[in-house]
Amino acid sequence: MKTQTQHQLLLNLAVIATLCLCFSACTSEQASEELVQTLQEETTVVEPEEPAVPLPGLPEDVAGYTQWLKLNAEPIPPVPGGDPHNGDKNVYVNKTRETIAPNGEQQFPYPNGSIVVKEAYRPGKDYVGLIAIMRKKAGVNPDHNDWEFIEYTRNASDADFAIIAKDGVCWGCHAQVEDIDYVFTELE
Repeated sequence: MKTQTQHQLLLNLAVIATLCLCFSACTSEQASEELVQTLQEETTVVEPEEPAVPLPGLPEDVAGYTQWLKLNAEPIPPVPGGDPHNGDKNVYVNKTRETIAPNGEQQFPYPNGSIVVKEAYRPGKDYVGLIAIMRKKAGVNPDHNDWEFIEYTRNASDADFAIIAKDGVCWGCHAQVEDIDYVFTELE
């Protein structure tokens, strides 16, 4: 059974072949080849991209976060002696490299509207078990450079994420990196 895309492609090729036959009798070989090339370029089928869907239990604004700019080059291992985001971690931001590092060096503070997502694969697990999100919203929290903090966890790959911590629970630790706008991971 042919898919709709395959059917459309075959139909387009049939139209091209018919036009080639019609025009070959009254045009030069070069003109015919140019026409065929133009028609092929115009009939290229582009598959639509799947819309980004957030992991279960996470808000829509972080859907597709793994396609954002990744701040770390290699996964960040657990911190010996205690790690509030225990596991191998990756950190993403919804801004471009040119926005946060216009001259090749990261600039602080992050711009308003920034969303930073940290994912963690718990030790011995093959799925994301923790998501920590920082959202920068003008005026929301001037004492912490207008960042909102929220952390979600789950205990199985098919489970929904649930909130386990917000704002005040996170501030004490993130205050250690106030000079780099409360975000531990810098762009590598």
